[in-house]
Amino acid sequence: MYRTVILLLTIFLAVPGVAEEIRLTPYQASYALYRGKLNIASTELSLVQSGRYWRWRQTSKAKGIYALFINQKLYAETTLLGLENQYRIHNILLMDDEDDDRFENARFDWNNRQIDIQYKNKRYTATMPGEVYNAHNIHLLVANMLNQNLQESVFYYYRRGKLVKSRLKRTGKSTLEINKKRIEVLVFEQTTEGSSSKYKYFYDPEKPLLPIKIERTKPEKKTTVMLLQSVEWR
Repeated sequence: MYRTVILLLTIFLAVPGVAEEIRLTPYQASYALYRGKLNIASTELSLVQSGRYWRWRQTSKAKGIYALFINQKLYAETTLLGLENQYRIHNILLMDDEDDDRFENARFDWNNRQIDIQYKNKRYTATMPGEVYNAHNIHLLVANMLNQNLQESVFYYYRRGKLVKSRLKRTGKSTLEINKKRIEVLVFEQTTEGSSSKYKYFYDPEKPLLPIKIERTKPEKKTTVMLLQSVEWR
């Protein structure tokens, strides 16, 4: 359960450059998290601005019968530094309010292309060979791909204290029903080296920074879905 939630907290072939001319808009969104047909958790996702910094903040908490066994509240935060309409990861933070061993922090030094990482009670550095995305700013990558009319992107993905190669591909269109309203969405699929999981992201093409639905599939496992319930644009 913990791994499922944190992963959801917690893609013409090219590597897009740093996002340009993408206008960020603050929002507060609520999601329901499902495993199979069971609603196992609630999730809040927000994008907020503080000067030159933008932050995606996400909290998840188990509900229903799952709350009887899993009481912790998960928190994930990705801070971006914006310069001249370009946004790069400045810091990634993951916390569990009941387990200090789950603490994870990664600080990005773009001048020296180094990441200072704290993961599983260890501290070390990693070199950045290119642009880096994670579970939050991958939505910015989608916006950038649409802006550049790219169908597929290969990039470095920060996951569990290391960088791995990942691929995001635009696979088509679909229709979702949210609060009795039908929405035409674009679908992107992500695959990552060393992982058997696949992610599908569903976006309103007019608002790609807000995922409408995120779907995770893994062989011999139940599909996990994070589905938008409501959003308030700030």
